Amino acid sequence: MNRLTYSLKNTELDGLTDSIVRAFKADAKAALDQFIAKVMEEIEKLSGAITTAILQDKTASNLEAADGVRDEALRTLGTVLSGYAALPVEAKKAAAAPLKAVWDKYSKAGILNASYTSESSLVESLLEELGAESLAENRAALDGVAEAISAVRDAQTNFALENDAYVKALNNKAAAASSYKKPLLALINDKLVPYLNAMQIAGNENCADFAKSVETEIARINDAVAKRGKK
Repeated sequence: MNRLTYSLKNTELDGLTDSIVRAFKADAKAALDQFIAKVMEEIEKLSGAITTAILQDKTASNLEAADGVRDEALRTLGTVLSGYAALPVEAKKAAAAPLKAVWDKYSKAGILNASYTSESSLVESLLEELGAESLAENRAALDGVAEAISAVRDAQTNFALENDAYVKALNNKAAAASSYKKPLLALINDKLVPYLNAMQIAGNENCADFAKSVETEIARINDAVAKRGKK
């Protein structure tokens, strides 16, 4: 059985350790081996930790992306209102004026450059003002304005959901996923693999099925990493 390559991604290591843990829990004979049981207890603990850390990393990335979508929706709204305000059509220009005034107020307040929390507050206030009943006729008179406002609302709602997920992950106080990679690889390459190889040589049938499962998973990941490196 070969060792696990150090070039694998954190997500690949997470998936592999999950598979190994499942294989161990499904193998009653392997569970009787005290050394394997002890190593697998450590692997399972770190596997859970790296899963949480990866989730935190992912939610941070998702939050940034959601903010980008929100900013783009805001820019589009500002562009639409500015376009109508500049039209040489008096009716359209007049209808756009009060909506544009609302937008200008928030634009000057730095809505696009504010922190996540401040921007969320400003967006909610902007939407409330733009959605006022007194501006219903203005919105209806300008094609695309209602849709642009709706796009901002959708983007804000999505951002709020991503922010909730990020805060939840952050509250787990997980370390970076990469910090778990080295100890996990050490457990697999320096403890589990050498021991299983020794048990195979010794003809220990209790470990045979589990060793085969571990060997298959390691070979699969090593092959995937090798193929990726050739591209």
